[in-house]
Amino acid sequence: MMKKKNDFIFGGIYVITLENEELLVEISSKGAELQKIYNKKAGFDYLWNGNPEYWGSHAPNLFPIIGRLNEYKYKKGDAVFELPQHGFAKEMDFEAIKESDEKAVFTLQNNEQSAEMYPYKFTLTIEYTLIGSLVSVSYKVDNHSEERMPFSIGGHPAFNVPLNGAGNYEDYTITISPKEEVRYFESNPLPYRSGNRKVLREMRDGVMQMNHETFRDGLIIIDEPKLNQITLTSPEEHGVTLNVSDFPYLCLWTKEQIDAPFICIEPFFGLPDIAGEIGTLEEKDGIILLESGDTKQISFTIDTF
Repeated sequence: MMKKKNDFIFGGIYVITLENEELLVEISSKGAELQKIYNKKAGFDYLWNGNPEYWGSHAPNLFPIIGRLNEYKYKKGDAVFELPQHGFAKEMDFEAIKESDEKAVFTLQNNEQSAEMYPYKFTLTIEYTLIGSLVSVSYKVDNHSEERMPFSIGGHPAFNVPLNGAGNYEDYTITISPKEEVRYFESNPLPYRSGNRKVLREMRDGVMQMNHETFRDGLIIIDEPKLNQITLTSPEEHGVTLNVSDFPYLCLWTKEQIDAPFICIEPFFGLPDIAGEIGTLEEKDGIILLESGDTKQISFTIDTF
């Protein structure tokens, strides 16, 4: 396909640029991963820059699992397969099948490499659309197998804290809607779940003041299906609001042992394993079971301000 003039290619990987009056957005063909969400008027990037000193990604797409399997393995019949944490889509080259100034559509088909880890036939389609100050991220999974296909899917976008150099980490707030008492899954041992749930006491009346100490024990996977919006706000009142109503879980994460200048706000349709024995994907908590020939579509939005 023809590339726009502001796209560039390196090592076989290309980056597509979307742009309107408010935002400039870059997406890599590797993993169909967001690289930049740039506020053109204020002149700053909302998205984490991928500095490997802290964390070398920006916003991976997670498929066909979320989190880590026990021993990185799962059973299917008499066979045992191995999958990396968060699956393989984030490391694979997608094909851009549609591109305009404000929309890009990427696809990943099952292939020899994926079949070694995940013996199902599928198409994963990821669509990015700019609508004013908003970025829409849509996932579509088609099951071409002759059997039911288990999978999970989710996003892992990381946002700069501070934004536009404003204030310190502790000056930022996370706000959720609706404002309810929030429960999350205990991580023990990291990055697995213990099976227990705890109250997120740092969240008071739907508002949590950011603090690195909150994340020392690991990722916070919120188990509140009614949660539909979450907002990160800077002291200058810049920020992002994610609409995550299609997803039953929401993860908050930053590096546990160092004070990293970002926060990940991750819509999850799936969960890491509870620490223990190797199991099947069908038995995993939060798994989607897609019948042969069926399609699952799910989306979230990132509204910038």
